[in-house]
Amino acid sequence: GDISAQLNDQKELEKICLQIKGDRNPSVIIWIGTCTTEIVKMDLEGIAPKLEKQIGIPIVVARANGLDYAFTQGEDTALAAMAHRCPEYKYCDMNQKNKEEFGRIEIPTTSNKKSLRQKSELAKSKLVLFGSLPSSVASHLNSELKRQSIYVSGWLPSQKYEELPGLGEGVYVCGVNPFLSRTATTLMRRRKCQLVGAPFPIGPDG
Repeated sequence: GDISAQLNDQKELEKICLQIKGDRNPSVIIWIGTCTTEIVKMDLEGIAPKLEKQIGIPIVVARANGLDYAFTQGEDTALAAMAHRCPEYKYCDMNQKNKEEFGRIEIPTTSNKKSLRQKSELAKSKLVLFGSLPSSVASHLNSELKRQSIYVSGWLPSQKYEELPGLGEGVYVCGVNPFLSRTATTLMRRRKCQLVGAPFPIGPDG
């Protein structure tokens, strides 16, 4: 009975994904698992790799179980799941002393020697911004930071799945929306990135 149910689930999901591929041709498909899929015991994590090979499109599974998930938490859940699919960044530029000194830095709001040193360190490091923004807004933010000698090396999510940024030790990350606490936690604890605290409107604390 369980095997038959799994096969039926896979066929239904395959049918939907093929329809999405034909209509939209996306670079990635995200499955949001709700409490309903938990109740019927749908094995999304087991089915996703099989369908990936069949349809040729990456499938990311994001779990959003429970009734406490608000509308804004959908993006946070999806980005946290996508963070696990980002390639590993090979960190070898900064030595251990610098890593400890700049474990968590703040974007300066006042001009002093310490803040200028921190800003200089950020400018030389790999910076990834996370949060969904329109392309025009993201480009404007990239240009604004570049004028301050802060260069953005990647975005999560990227415009294409193949362009997901490398994550790992030595990478600084900063949120652009105020409700991405789960993504920030995943980037710090699972991917060993270093979170940049920033004033509103940038940062997971808003």
